Formats: sequence, structure tokens, C-alpha cells
Amino acid sequence: MTLGQKVRCRRKELGYTQEELAKRMQASQPYISRLEKDDFKPSTPMIINIATALNISIDYLLLDEKKAV
Repeated sequence: MTLGQKVRCRRKELGYTQEELAKRMQASQPYISRLEKDDFKPSTPMIINIATALNISIDYLLLDEKKAV
């Protein structure tokens, strides 16, 4: 699963819209849309921000679960 897929999945689990997540991250809704489509790789500070907003670990976002075993 890609970082964008993980963000989308967790956002939906929490019942957030892209706009709600954007507000929690102090970002824009188009940023969230592009992030979920894996259009770019977010900066380290933004990864921390994403993990905090979604209440998930940075490891979960960055590690390939197949390699984590």
C-alpha cells in the first residue's frame, strides 16, 4: 500500500472528508487530493503533520508492511 493509499484509508476510517483533514493539517484540500493520488512525496515535517492528524505512526506511513516482517 502506498503512502497516499494509507492516508486515504485512515482518513475514511476516521470519517474525515479531505477538507476536514486539510483543516487538521493546516493544508489545502487540493494538497490532500494530490497526496492521496501519490502525485508527490511530502516533506518530513508534513509526514509528521499527517501522522499526527490521523493519529497513526510515522513508521506505518513510511514502511512497506511486507518488508517490516
